Amino acid sequence: MICAVDATSRRRFLAALGLSTAATAAACSGDDDGGSAGSTGSAAGTEDAQSRPDVPEVPPDPGIGADPFTLGVASGDPLPDAVMLWTRLAPEPEAPDGGMPAEDLQVLWEVATDDDFEDVVATGTGPAPLDRAHAVRVDAEGLEPSSWYSYRFRIGEWTSQVGRTRTAPPAGADEPVDFGFASCQSFQSGWYNAWRDVAESDLDLVVFLGDYIYENASQPVDPAEGVVRPLGADNDEPECTTLEDYRRRYAIYRGDENLRAAHAAAPWLVVWDDHEVDNNYADLSSEKDGVSAEEFTARRAAAYRAWWESMPVRMPPPEGPDLEIDRTVDWGSVASFFLVDTRQFRADQACGDATFDLSPACDEVKGADRQFLGTAQEARLIGGLTGSRAAWNVIGNQTVMSPLVVGDAILNYDQWDGYPEARRRLLSAIDEAGLTNTVVISGDIHVAGVGEVQLGDGAGARTVATELVGTSISSDAPIPEDLSSLVTELLPWIQYFDARRGWTRCRVDSGEWTAEFRVVDDNLAEGQPVSTDATFTIRPDSPGAVPA
Repeated sequence: MICAVDATSRRRFLAALGLSTAATAAACSGDDDGGSAGSTGSAAGTEDAQSRPDVPEVPPDPGIGADPFTLGVASGDPLPDAVMLWTRLAPEPEAPDGGMPAEDLQVLWEVATDDDFEDVVATGTGPAPLDRAHAVRVDAEGLEPSSWYSYRFRIGEWTSQVGRTRTAPPAGADEPVDFGFASCQSFQSGWYNAWRDVAESDLDLVVFLGDYIYENASQPVDPAEGVVRPLGADNDEPECTTLEDYRRRYAIYRGDENLRAAHAAAPWLVVWDDHEVDNNYADLSSEKDGVSAEEFTARRAAAYRAWWESMPVRMPPPEGPDLEIDRTVDWGSVASFFLVDTRQFRADQACGDATFDLSPACDEVKGADRQFLGTAQEARLIGGLTGSRAAWNVIGNQTVMSPLVVGDAILNYDQWDGYPEARRRLLSAIDEAGLTNTVVISGDIHVAGVGEVQLGDGAGARTVATELVGTSISSDAPIPEDLSSLVTELLPWIQYFDARRGWTRCRVDSGEWTAEFRVVDDNLAEGQPVSTDATFTIRPDSPGAVPA
């Protein structure tokens, strides 16, 4: 087994990112369709120099003229023997062509056990195609399980920053996981203080639950109105509707150094929510009136393509407006992460998609045939949960599953509350299987919370899962912080509520889950500290969280 990044390397890695070295030392423990991209072999974990791969020649620079690695590097979807690697060549990231020549290129990629790349264990050349905005996606295979690695990309005289990634434990391994989850990072609404904290926290894994970009047009910068920085150099970005629009929006977001550092610090598991396409869209229905299905289909196809180009996810490219992103990632015997999509297959929101309306819910919401996950995805999720033998089943989900209702009023029809029959089917399957180890992690609503996910109503309701709701990285909270206590009084199954920005850290072993809610007091100022506001523990044999 390789201890690929030791304490000295960890400090040097953080220093290279311009971050503090407060985090402790790391513990020693293809292409686009999931195949390897030009690998020349691998020899992870061996001391035999003759078996190590020969490093190919660095592909030539066709006249790029400036550093093409402005958007950083990323890794994701780790397996015990492989991990997806990502970068995109863009010396002028906000330019329509990224400042790149109009031709397909090749990039050298390297994976090593040290950040000086003296021990390269996997390498090859990967495509940077013109029709994919010169995004590079490599499935680096032949690695050792439970091992940390450094990786980088090279073309001509240019070398990317060094990323740090790791493989998952082997099947059946009882190995803890220290992961963070986050969502909702409106670029204009606040600074990415939370991402700096994530990058410094020495995590095994980061789970991102959606709203990586916001599709809306630029707003005038006015801190008094909660708009703290320009969107793009000229702050005149239109609402995204075309592939070029979405590609540029991802480039603007990746221009943030704290976000790039968080990507470079650990592998990510990524799913989308609505703002990667259009606020509160449902299947092929736009939020806006008067948008035809044909028009929105083209927009969704562009958005899905840009998302796939921009993320280190192990899946084939989208086919037009369709892309199945639900998948399961196992962490030995400790956790199975079930990542779902609650946008692409759902029915349109009921009752006019009202929000914070205290009128009784309309009859439409009660329809038994209203889909939230879609029939195929729902069946895959239920089958995966009931067949899992992991200590923890983790549903990586976009919207809140715990009820947020007052009397007969549904406060937000965009969440699971707006699809009660779909929720009942899922929770009934969990209950009937006798599963007590399900934890739902959610985002979307820009507040942090802990909830008991209950089956049934009133005195007969019983808790069948625990929900941890992560607040936003930067997006505005829907209610003021001083109303937090009122929420827990009105909704007794909600144990914790906080309306500040931040992220959630989870330390998980086979016997206990500890959730730590990290918050930023003032996210309208850059460089603000991040602290722990509350900590909860969960046991796999008893759903529900307990304050630590």
